[in-house]
Amino acid sequence: MSTTSDKKILNTSVEKAFKILDCFSMDKMELGVTEIAKLMGTNKSAVYRMLATMETLNVIQQNPENEKYRLGLKLFELGQNVSIHKNFISKARPFMEELVQRAGETAHLAIYRNQKVYFLDKVVGRHDLQINSRIGSEKPLHCTGLGKIMLAFSDNNYKNTISQLNLETVTKNTITNKKELIEEIEEIKQRGFALDMEENEIGLVCVAVPVFSTTGKFIAAISTSGPSARFNENEIQTYTGDLKHTAEQLKYIFS
Repeated sequence: MSTTSDKKILNTSVEKAFKILDCFSMDKMELGVTEIAKLMGTNKSAVYRMLATMETLNVIQQNPENEKYRLGLKLFELGQNVSIHKNFISKARPFMEELVQRAGETAHLAIYRNQKVYFLDKVVGRHDLQINSRIGSEKPLHCTGLGKIMLAFSDNNYKNTISQLNLETVTKNTITNKKELIEEIEEIKQRGFALDMEENEIGLVCVAVPVFSTTGKFIAAISTSGPSARFNENEIQTYTGDLKHTAEQLKYIFS
């Protein structure tokens, strides 16, 4: 049973925006302000204000030839993300679980999105270490192993990207000098894996590698994370081998 408070929550700009989206269909792919206002049963000025905001966000686009509105590419992009990400996660999950079984440490699967690390999946290791990450959240590129991998292998213009980044200090170990970050990315490109040496969380080390398709296109990055006490040089080599094995398996499910 809905309450008064529920109704107040639903009476928002978000609800109105979705009502505008619902006005469009295969039969009505373009609509004018007057048509939308009539379908919604509201005034034109309110609709126009909503459309102006939605157009800025690329959710709605205006046809300059007739000044009517249509659904924007942002909706297509989001729809693609839902299907791709869901398919990606479900297919990758068994291999990520196998990785955790071998390494014992927490594993992450992430993609490069809007100059950020975007977490698609997380499989907690048997040590159940509390790591400050969650599915659907984002992290900076410069202070994470996953982010460094993305700069090295998904971005041909990584130097230009780094010049645009705000290299905020997260821990005392965070690289905040752009020249130093570029030098590290060049090293990562040579050795094929990246390290986060307590740069995002004190006490936490991360090893990350890229996942490519069979055609050599960068798809995602995967990582193993754990306490610095367990990540000595020998263990890092072992974890790197485990990660590369998993990356090789993931290559074929997305080709």
